[in-house]
Amino acid sequence: MDINNLFSVKGKVAVVTGGSRGIGEMITAGFLANGVKVYISARKAPALIEKAEDLSKKYDMECIPIPCDLSTKDGIDDFVSQISSKENGIDFLINNAGAAWGETFENFSEGGWDKVMDLNVKSLFFLTQAMKSLLVSNASLEDPSRVINIGSIDALMYQHFQPSLIAPQKQQFII
Repeated sequence: MDINNLFSVKGKVAVVTGGSRGIGEMITAGFLANGVKVYISARKAPALIEKAEDLSKKYDMECIPIPCDLSTKDGIDDFVSQISSKENGIDFLINNAGAAWGETFENFSEGGWDKVMDLNVKSLFFLTQAMKSLLVSNASLEDPSRVINIGSIDALMYQHFQPSLIAPQKQQFII
């Protein structure tokens, strides 16, 4: 067994949602640095395209931007269609796209709730469902495809939420 190839991902294909900044950018960079072709998505096309160009040059690997809104079924379908037209299969799906909403706990709107839940919860399910055939195509018992769902602790840090008003006897609110 060659230890240098034991955990190799070289030559594989990954999809990283929310791949243009933060954790998504770091995951993308790690894949590219180790020989993985990466498709990244985000809603803001100019920033996404610029990040993909920068990462492609830095790691001398393909980083392909696909601007889209994954909070809608149409956005998911378009995204999957674009990847399917270029790839017969993928090895990694990293569901990292997410959003927060800037309203106080007391005034949190239904529209804000829907936006957050559509992107942070609903989209990762429907995107994984839509990508099943691409994930299965490259999978084997020895080397299965992987789906990684990432959540944020941002809700715990929400500055407008005052836990002392809900539980005055405690200084901390834990979800």
